[in-house]
Amino acid sequence: MNERWSLAAGHVPETIVLVLLAVAVLMAVGEGLAAFRRPRAPVARRVAAGLLALRLAALGALLAVAFELTLRVEQVTPAGRRLVVLVDASASMALADAEQEGDEPQSRQARLEAAWQRSADARVGWRDDGLVVEVRGFDLGSRPYTGELAETLAVQPRGEGSDLARALGELSQPEPDRAPLAGVVVISDGLVAPDPAADAQVRAVAEGLGVPVTTLSAGAPHIRDVSVAQVRAGEFAFVENVVELEAEIVAHGLSGTATTVELRRNGLPVASQSLRLGADGVPSEVRFEVAPDRVGQFVYEIAVPPQPREATEANNTRAFVVKVLRDKVRVLHVAGRPDWDVRALRTLLRRDPNVELLSYYILRGLDDIAREDTTAALSLIPFPTDELFEEQLGSFDLIILHNFDSVLHQVEQYLDNIAQYVEDGGALVLIGGDLAFGDLGYALPELAALLPVDTRTRAPLEHEPFRPSLTEAGRRHPITAWLATADEGWAQLPALDDHNPLSTNPRGETIGAATLLSHPDDTDPRGRGRPILAVAEPGRGRTMVLSTGSTWRLGFAPDLPLIDGARPYDLLWLSAVRWLLRDDSSGRLTLETDKPRYRVGETVELQAKTWSAGYAPEPGIAVSWSLRPLAPGPDGQPAKALAEGQWTTDGLGRAREALQELPVGAYVASARRELAEGAVSADDADGLGEHEVRRVFIVEPPGRELAEVDADPGITRLAALAEATGGEALSAVDGDALPRRIPLTEPQADRDGLRVDARRDLPLWNGWVALLLLLATFGGEWLLRRRQGEP
Repeated sequence: MNERWSLAAGHVPETIVLVLLAVAVLMAVGEGLAAFRRPRAPVARRVAAGLLALRLAALGALLAVAFELTLRVEQVTPAGRRLVVLVDASASMALADAEQEGDEPQSRQARLEAAWQRSADARVGWRDDGLVVEVRGFDLGSRPYTGELAETLAVQPRGEGSDLARALGELSQPEPDRAPLAGVVVISDGLVAPDPAADAQVRAVAEGLGVPVTTLSAGAPHIRDVSVAQVRAGEFAFVENVVELEAEIVAHGLSGTATTVELRRNGLPVASQSLRLGADGVPSEVRFEVAPDRVGQFVYEIAVPPQPREATEANNTRAFVVKVLRDKVRVLHVAGRPDWDVRALRTLLRRDPNVELLSYYILRGLDDIAREDTTAALSLIPFPTDELFEEQLGSFDLIILHNFDSVLHQVEQYLDNIAQYVEDGGALVLIGGDLAFGDLGYALPELAALLPVDTRTRAPLEHEPFRPSLTEAGRRHPITAWLATADEGWAQLPALDDHNPLSTNPRGETIGAATLLSHPDDTDPRGRGRPILAVAEPGRGRTMVLSTGSTWRLGFAPDLPLIDGARPYDLLWLSAVRWLLRDDSSGRLTLETDKPRYRVGETVELQAKTWSAGYAPEPGIAVSWSLRPLAPGPDGQPAKALAEGQWTTDGLGRAREALQELPVGAYVASARRELAEGAVSADDADGLGEHEVRRVFIVEPPGRELAEVDADPGITRLAALAEATGGEALSAVDGDALPRRIPLTEPQADRDGLRVDARRDLPLWNGWVALLLLLATFGGEWLLRRRQGEP
């Protein structure tokens, strides 16, 4: 260990101070030199030399104070040069392969460890040469190996990828007080680049280091494996529309083997295809065509059965999540007579390409039928009540009865069918008018119990313009929340012409009924504003009642203001249709995961939120949750729950759960909130309903890492990397060990190769020594001048 001394400035004065100091030093030195050179007696010359020395010492002390000089003493030792060994710790290193077909397979990790032990003497020699040997493992990142791990490299390779470019790039970052990099050793199977672009990046980063890279390949040429190497599928599909799901199957050592490729949905087989595996590394394409039969989120899997003596089964399946949406919404719109309101709604629905509209106008009443000539030809078709309300009722997503008299048009006998349709999950809209609520046409108990208003009393149409009031529930509900954000609410919108004076359903709380718009003046017997727009959520269905037939004015009035660039009529009805059809944003209980797919070891976070009937965050709600494998159990029943619990939502209606250490597989998380007393059960055919929601997600193995497992491309890649950087290419299969004289860069003259072990700073400017030196030098000069008679 040696000492190294140096001076360090703690302060640099301002420019003007530096100029003044420089002038003072030059004048003092110049004057001292001039006095020294004048002809003098020998004694006088010695005195002049003493004066010059004192002046120089005084100037030195002054500069030490001005620059706050510090004496730095460092203990240094030769650091030598640095050799970094990068060891592949990705999952592909756990695969077993062989040099020739028929040989006993050996894992690449075991081959790596054996080669490292064969290199023990070489490693000792490196250190004897003064090399600092640093061992690091890498997968998607890198980390140091120390102690016994650095001596044996005995790890369980589980990394999800092999990012050699990143590991090499970290070595190029400047590291103060570290020995300079002289060489790199890479021990890997070479499967570090999935495509040519990544391969070129690895080589460019390695060449940028400017040091030789020696490679030791741990892979062998022969392996038995079949993998689902790639899947091509969209994230979305449409119900009843054919969608293509494609996969590439890659096999090694199984050429000509007959197998079956299976497509599963939520763990259950959907389709299968026979396949004869191709030559090594040659992809075989498989294509499935499926037509999803219902809306929802599903996990699809493409799987190949395990083969005898296969290297790994982790790449035999690939799972992916597909969200199935409605392609077209089927709407039945029946109007008691044509008018402006009917025309406006019909035009809006027909304009939407995702809506398949079946619309009927009633142009002939009972009086017309009584007067008609039964022998005369008719240009009008009979109203197909049986076909619509018996045979095809379940095929509609939404039914709108627009100013429709069920008694007059002989539909009253089908109201029980409509009630069952709603309970089964259908959506129903009743729109008021002079025909709608005046004859108790909707008083059937089965249907009346599902509506947010009381239809058991007559409510003939009242003609008086008004502007409805937005209720507190309406401010938060997705149908009318846009009114709360408008500058003046309904005050800037046209008045409505008329309304049916309905009352709210006395048992509305049991079906989640809420009034969104109410009459500003007309009140019911309980003193509450008559409902103009009200909604309910009975069973699995949704209902809406609009007690006016004049909302068309929101789309056609003169000087109509636009709200967020849209007509108020469009905002009202499009929001209503989305809510009625259970758009994802309109449920009273939502459950989300932070993403649909996770890697092994990642934390899965479930996030639930509850809403009141008025769509305010609902705190204090008990929500039960569970997590189970998506695939059914051996008996065909849902698998046993892996985790379950109970939440109580916080003040903002939220609840969370973090799930950790889930194994590879597809999972379904479900949450159910408590139903109101007397409410209809929410269960449907899938065990889900209005108050129960679910989300599916998958936990993946290192699929990309194991998609292609053949070591031949890796062996070639490592050899090319060594050649491009001036290193040496070695093979563990051939019994190679790392050489004693490993390729390194030549030492560089501009690097001292010293390591600082300790450092001590001695301030020269702020202690008694500096003060004493200043006094001694200036005082000594003054005394000498006095003795010589100089001023």
